[in-house]
Amino acid sequence: MISNNPWNLEQLKSELERRKEVNSWVITQEHVHRRERYFMLDCDSLVVDQDRDVQVENISLKLATPLSKSGRQGEITKKLFQALPLSAQIDSAIQAARETDHQEWQLPLTVPKDIPHRATADPAMSEDLESVVNELTQEIRSVVLQKRPTRFNSAELFLSTHRREVHLSNGLVHRGTQTRVYAESAFSRSDMRDGKLHSDEYLNTRWAVNRADLKIGELFDETSDRAAHMLDVSRPKTGRYPVIVDSEVLLGLLNGHMSQLSGANSYHGLPFVKPGDDLIPGASGDLLTITLDPSLEYGADTTAVSEQGLIQSPLRLVEKNKVIQTATDKQFADYLGTKATTTCGNVVVDPGKSTHEQLTKSALAVVEILQFSAIVADPNSGTFSSEIRLAKHYDNRTGRVTYLKGGSLSGSIKENFKGLRLSNDQVKRATFSANASRGQGYFGPSFALLSDVSIVGD
Repeated sequence: MISNNPWNLEQLKSELERRKEVNSWVITQEHVHRRERYFMLDCDSLVVDQDRDVQVENISLKLATPLSKSGRQGEITKKLFQALPLSAQIDSAIQAARETDHQEWQLPLTVPKDIPHRATADPAMSEDLESVVNELTQEIRSVVLQKRPTRFNSAELFLSTHRREVHLSNGLVHRGTQTRVYAESAFSRSDMRDGKLHSDEYLNTRWAVNRADLKIGELFDETSDRAAHMLDVSRPKTGRYPVIVDSEVLLGLLNGHMSQLSGANSYHGLPFVKPGDDLIPGASGDLLTITLDPSLEYGADTTAVSEQGLIQSPLRLVEKNKVIQTATDKQFADYLGTKATTTCGNVVVDPGKSTHEQLTKSALAVVEILQFSAIVADPNSGTFSSEIRLAKHYDNRTGRVTYLKGGSLSGSIKENFKGLRLSNDQVKRATFSANASRGQGYFGPSFALLSDVSIVGD
């Protein structure tokens, strides 16, 4: 049934406050403005194949309702629609929550007076998204039309501004804006060999919070350079190798393993590494120092307040391989009878001592993965695996460098991180998932060398 009088946010809050069967609630209202452009090459001229302007507004409600059993409550998160009757939607949410069963916990009883400012939005994108799209389009045009040994196939540009307003039943109200920018480029190489046309494509992507960190020229140069080698590849030889991975892969592996530093894992009886333990038992290489930093300027997971209403500050999790603290939100802190800590934040990893060149020469044979098809990491076992899309093989006996494609790689964080070596620089990275309220941010070494990794090829 469509309502003739759409309700507003204040009416929603009033309705929830009068409901005695609701223990607590969190309302999130978000307005998203997206600009999307798709580029193709037509007669050596860059043309806009598709151009989209999308605006979306969402309201979600998370509520808890007491159950008949003492100390238990039901919880649900539900999307609300302003065109539908409000009371009926709340009734439906309460009923759905009663179908769940959780231990009771409370939002913070006190509301912080001062919420710190955090740099989460590119000012130019916040003010005029259209102008930034046009500026980046011109940048792409100038990069694409450069003379290259490869052919430009396509590019995509996604920009968005997320304006979010969060209201909690304890009285906290938090407003913020985050910007996101994404670029994708595809180049190919084609050769006539043995009377047949051979062709292969290399696709590359990059996320950022602000356009300065996107570095379109660098992205397109890297894509073209790697595409130039796609036809000069061989399958890797089966064996165990020292393997160099980039920051994106290192973040993916650490994210999986860092779930073992959470209070949620402790509560659920999942693999858990407690303060005082070694993160990597028997580590002998560069010892990891890891911090969750929600204050990093223009980080993908930069925030002032958690979804549960706690101020977020930098939290040192690991110091030279020794676990210092764990990440526990208010819910699981209540369950465990401990103090809540920071749970949001960009992963900051202290740099190592080696240059990239030193990593490539660290053994008689070293494999550097330039691109995985998709890496799968199990957060419980710590194992990982992936197919190899493109890699380099460094033969340090002959000084020869060759390119590899195909085969698969597998390993274990606890085993292959024992001899970990990190590059001596730090780079900022960001990744976002579709419709996710938070992204994953990273500031740390550009490269990591993992020891004794299994590769299956020929």
